[in-house]
Amino acid sequence: MDTINSLEICPKFLIQTYPAVTFDGNNYIVVWSDNNFGGSYYYVAAARVTPDGVVLDTGACISSGTGLSEYRAKIAYDGNRCLVVWPKSSGPVYGRFLNTQCQPEGDIFVIASPPAGGPNIAFGDTNYLVVWFSGGYPALELHGQLVSTQGSLLGGPIDIVLGSGCHRWADVVFDGTKYLVVWQTGENNVGQKIYGQFIGTDGSLLGGNFMICDNTTQERWWPAVAVSDSNYLVTWGQGYGSACDIWGNVDVMVTGVTESEGYTVHDTGLNLTVHPNPFSTKTDIRYQITGNGQNMQLQIYNAAGQLVKSFYVPSSVIGYQSSVKWDGTDQANRQLNGGVYFVRSMANDCNAAEKVLLIR
Repeated sequence: MDTINSLEICPKFLIQTYPAVTFDGNNYIVVWSDNNFGGSYYYVAAARVTPDGVVLDTGACISSGTGLSEYRAKIAYDGNRCLVVWPKSSGPVYGRFLNTQCQPEGDIFVIASPPAGGPNIAFGDTNYLVVWFSGGYPALELHGQLVSTQGSLLGGPIDIVLGSGCHRWADVVFDGTKYLVVWQTGENNVGQKIYGQFIGTDGSLLGGNFMICDNTTQERWWPAVAVSDSNYLVTWGQGYGSACDIWGNVDVMVTGVTESEGYTVHDTGLNLTVHPNPFSTKTDIRYQITGNGQNMQLQIYNAAGQLVKSFYVPSSVIGYQSSVKWDGTDQANRQLNGGVYFVRSMANDCNAAEKVLLIR
């Protein structure tokens, strides 16, 4: 971090703004609002950037390039291609797929009817969740929509939070079993609060919404959220004018499997290592049982505590170091999403667990 080497992704003459980015396993795909396609209006453009910082595309327009401006596009990757969502000024929220060559696939489709704005997106286990606010300030409500990887709208809009309160600028993340949506509630210059709501993969609201910040009167803006194997980090800007700082909260927990140092002591007769870690194609799981291993199990769990794979361990391996290869698939040989997983070995009353990161 001693030297910052910036690179210019779009060198065109007019204005480009509001970037968003995702990674497809090979390249980054960047989207932004671009002023080069239609007079005074802005339309969505996209380009690929390699991990080495090589820009592969010129930044072509991926929307229709007509009508009112398009601001704050967002993008997510589903393991095969990306879905980009964006709003028109006071208009619908649109979506369009991009393949890994940064080429549009299929037609532009409407996700939310006007008035709608501020969309955001996350990919879950099989579908996307798109969230946005609707209405006119200060009467803004928050909604969501499940979208399949083929672009079908699954079920009707999800009413995340309705009524008075000015709910807007949501972010969303998927933790392996459910989505967490975070947003700001409150009018300008009155004091806003940061709230959250869990949503299931079927679009159902899991429990009620809850406050994530403290209950003091502050200006709070633009929440963002990310998730680890144990908890979420929710961040936002807080304060007034030049005194605005970045705040965060890590108190929202993820229920799942965690490493237990008490079980990884090697003199228990149960050793476990995983290499390479992180991995993208295959990793080698090495284990050794020095005691009675008749009840030996070797299993993989996701970060939410769900069993995704089991390996057969023959009794003949007792007293020897053995290994199995894991290629990032589940029990049905389906490719799992990138993220944190736990390899757990169990023999009688002994356990060992190792955290492993799968990169897609």
